[in-house]
Amino acid sequence: MSAIPPMVPLPAALPVLTGQRVRLRALREDEAEVAAFFEIFSDPEVMCYWSGVPMTSLDQAREKIRRTNGYLGEGVGLAWGIARTCDDRVIGTANLFDFHAQNRRCEIGYALGRAHWRQGLASEALTLGIGYVFEVMQLRRIEADIDPRNAASERILIRQGFRVEGLLRERWVVGDEVSDTRVLGLLRREWTGGAGA
Repeated sequence: MSAIPPMVPLPAALPVLTGQRVRLRALREDEAEVAAFFEIFSDPEVMCYWSGVPMTSLDQAREKIRRTNGYLGEGVGLAWGIARTCDDRVIGTANLFDFHAQNRRCEIGYALGRAHWRQGLASEALTLGIGYVFEVMQLRRIEADIDPRNAASERILIRQGFRVEGLLRERWVVGDEVSDTRVLGLLRREWTGGAGA
């Protein structure tokens, strides 16, 4: 029986992961990026199933970018902006967080601006992040936590190979709304490299 490889620690610097149409990279704090970030996270349709309410000011966007960029240094996780390769404009975010060294697992989260839905861009971004977790960090499991009403997100995850594993009732309170959460899991041995996406 072969030994289980140790979990690779978080990298010293956030890796840039590039696909055909999207690139995962660090978020910038320049005004154009802040405005693009705000456009995404102030949209009620994007935030409909998120674990927070829509942003109402550019200052909130600036602060969120600062906090997000600090995740790696704090050991919290890996947080990328999803940028188009054609013009480097940020169109969403992808995060890997809640790493468990002993269990070799983490969680994944993502958001994409509404203008970029239904184009396969979220799937491409997830393929990059998942590939990094399984191939470079050698984790064995990734979990996703979604609102059960978010059918589009569930389809994206299932195409990546995630399986629905359960329902946690009344798990989140966002604004004044109490909502359930659906838990999905993906094992490294089951992942097909995003081929289903």
